[in-house]
Amino acid sequence: MNIKSQVVGACLAVLGAAGALGAHAEEAYPSRPIKLVVPFGPGGVTDLTGRTFAKFMGEKLGATIVVENRPGAGATIGANHVAKAAPDGYTILLGTNVTHAISPLILPSVPYDPIRDFEPVGIFGTNGNVLVVNPAFPARNFKEFIAQIKARKGHVNYASGSVGSSAHMAAELLKQEVPGLQYTHVPYSGPSSAMSALIGNQVDFMFTNIGAAVSQIKAGTVIPIAVTTDKRVAELPDVPTVAESGVPGFEVVGWLAAFVPKGTPPDIVKRLNAALVASQDEPALRKTLDAASLVPVQADPQQTGAFVHAEYEKWSRVVREAHIKPVE
Repeated sequence: MNIKSQVVGACLAVLGAAGALGAHAEEAYPSRPIKLVVPFGPGGVTDLTGRTFAKFMGEKLGATIVVENRPGAGATIGANHVAKAAPDGYTILLGTNVTHAISPLILPSVPYDPIRDFEPVGIFGTNGNVLVVNPAFPARNFKEFIAQIKARKGHVNYASGSVGSSAHMAAELLKQEVPGLQYTHVPYSGPSSAMSALIGNQVDFMFTNIGAAVSQIKAGTVIPIAVTTDKRVAELPDVPTVAESGVPGFEVVGWLAAFVPKGTPPDIVKRLNAALVASQDEPALRKTLDAASLVPVQADPQQTGAFVHAEYEKWSRVVREAHIKPVE
């Protein structure tokens, strides 16, 4: 064998070895810790959900999943960090209806596209709202609630934790679904402040997270009228849904889902989805979700993408028809 042949053979051997190493590296995923970015501060349902799933998904994947909180700018700082990350499966976003359906619609400038810049992985779960009124408001069911609003001809106020919150959007959607409703939005500096205003009779009603409202409902400081989920919830079995109360198809849920950067290999997305879905069968995880009033949802990446797209279109219509101006 001449020198030229030896060189060519050596090069082919090196290329073959590199190819084998590449294939081995791909098969080895995950080979290092994975980061789960929560675009909100520590504490609360979103952070709790992220940390719980990180533990069990990590066990399913045979890897450590580290939770990193990146709050700010309507949750867009954390979301944008993931959108710009390497598409290698090592950076995951715990996205919500805020990051993918609300902030992109009401903020003047969002540095990512909620549909085009991410690969959907799966849905962690959903949580609904409950419509509650101050005890002084003369309504104890949905029919009476609607009648009172129409009779007062715009002299009704409702609270929310912020412009663009699920509570705000639910009230605006109801206004669009039921002709003749007029009421004024009063945003507060968070759900707790809004609830305090309702209890203090500064406003007439509000939509709020079911889990956060149960204690106040049991104490009698607020009166439940209807829940926004498609079915009644275990925490409030005697409270009907808005849909069954006369507004067919009405549904408003907060949701939490996993996303990775666009271009992440499909096999990695599939593995992450399998770990997410398998985690939902863990009794300890279900116990945590129940305590947070979060209903687990098992969905594959395609179903997750379709759901997120539908949510974006739904709230686009609400924002447009309600003439909600961008938040500065």
